Amino acid sequence: MREHPEDEGLWWGELWGALFHPGSICSGAYAAIPHVVEVALAHPGPVTRRECAVVVGITVLEGPVDVVPEEFRTDLRTAIAHARRLALEELGVATPRLTTHLHLLMALAGLSGWKRLGDQIDGLAADQLETKCPKCGVPLVLLPEDEGMSISAEPNAAFKPGAQRLPVTPAPECTAPLDDGASPREQLLALSLHAGHARAATWLRCLGGTASCPACAETFSLEDPGDSSR
Repeated sequence: MREHPEDEGLWWGELWGALFHPGSICSGAYAAIPHVVEVALAHPGPVTRRECAVVVGITVLEGPVDVVPEEFRTDLRTAIAHARRLALEELGVATPRLTTHLHLLMALAGLSGWKRLGDQIDGLAADQLETKCPKCGVPLVLLPEDEGMSISAEPNAAFKPGAQRLPVTPAPECTAPLDDGASPREQLLALSLHAGHARAATWLRCLGGTASCPACAETFSLEDPGDSSR
């Protein structure tokens, strides 16, 4: 990594394989993260900065923080703060690929402690995210589309052109300047608009909007008010 920090294959090959095992983050990842961030700070190329932010963001998002050994916690907190700054700086640059932008948003959410929002953005990047009706409990899927989002009760609806879909009503556009009271979703929405990713911004508005359950017609809010703290 130190010799070839701009080699994207190293980030998602050897490094990711060492940090992540199917379904879990190994405990040694928490000891490695400060060194990974050190590489990115010493070699500030665009690939290094971006991939560092995403790798560390996903690791923090997926891994249980309560298993971090005490001797690693101080260095890990410092590394996470640096990686969060890198994610913010890279989001300020207009990335041409929507998928790259979504991965950076997901990383920033993970590095900021916004787990539910990070998981939702992970679903956006995969073209489908799961939820359920708060009234009848039926499993539902949210489907990002070119100009909005829809909801369906049919499994694998993303792969069924004829699946019943209902449109999601997005949250109103925010016309006031962001301040310290802006929610995590509003902060990421503003970053998407600044970077010129209107589609991602629309999806984030939908995540703050309302949907009707195709099974019982219950209308409910998609936003979790408990996901607003760092």
